[in-house]
Amino acid sequence: MAVVLTHNAPDALDRCLRAIAAQTAPPEAVLVVDNASQPPAALDESLVPTASIRVVRSEVNTGPAGGYAQALGEFVDSDYRHAWVLDDDIRPEPTCLERLWAEASKAPESAFVFPISRQADGSYGAWPSWCGFIVARQIVEAVGLPMTELFWWAEDTEYLQCRIPEAGYALRVVDDAIVDHDAIRQGDGIPLWKYYYESRNLLWVHLHVKHRVGRYPRSVSKLVARAVLREKSGRVHRLGVIARGLWDGSRGNLGMRFPVEPMQERKQDAGGNGPPG
Repeated sequence: MAVVLTHNAPDALDRCLRAIAAQTAPPEAVLVVDNASQPPAALDESLVPTASIRVVRSEVNTGPAGGYAQALGEFVDSDYRHAWVLDDDIRPEPTCLERLWAEASKAPESAFVFPISRQADGSYGAWPSWCGFIVARQIVEAVGLPMTELFWWAEDTEYLQCRIPEAGYALRVVDDAIVDHDAIRQGDGIPLWKYYYESRNLLWVHLHVKHRVGRYPRSVSKLVARAVLREKSGRVHRLGVIARGLWDGSRGNLGMRFPVEPMQERKQDAGGNGPPG
């Protein structure tokens, strides 16, 4: 089952579904979780003619943490044994799923297999995120669902980089399975709520999940520098929001504690590229 989470991105979702349909070994089913899109996501079932397609909608934006918790919960309640998990701004190459499954099928009950992501600037990398990985049903049943309390930022770190590997399931990367990441929600300005959740969850994960300093000083320094040097106005306000996030992170105050503004996708050209600059 392909599992796709979407929020206010009809064009990106269309590209993602078309790429899923174009797979040399397409999935048997597609589940789309609509995370409070306005208007609600409307799908043309003919986009994926080789698979059954179903839409599940949340009336509240629960972020990627809540959205993927709902999506993987639906997967566990289904009859499918493996989920191919994608964000709506991921476009897998036609052979991606076939190559992922060639690796996953070597140990299907413990399959936790990731592609290589190609960014808009042409760079490549293997990031354990919602980028088109295969996960076995047994793993989700064993470790549970993503933490809805994180809402946004580091929910993939806690789940994919920490909880699943620490439960004994090795993460494998398939170098010739490629996805394009369009990054449709990355723009010039960063809303206040992102500063709050990034600072809060970053500290919470280091204190309560990783239990080590690691790269935390560098990461939080980059966050503060971004608020001071890259933003054109409201620097003091942003620093205050970061401080609030760090306070809540240190005390374990999670959940949706800062108001969130709906995000919209940036328009892309036919090749999936964003505007220059």
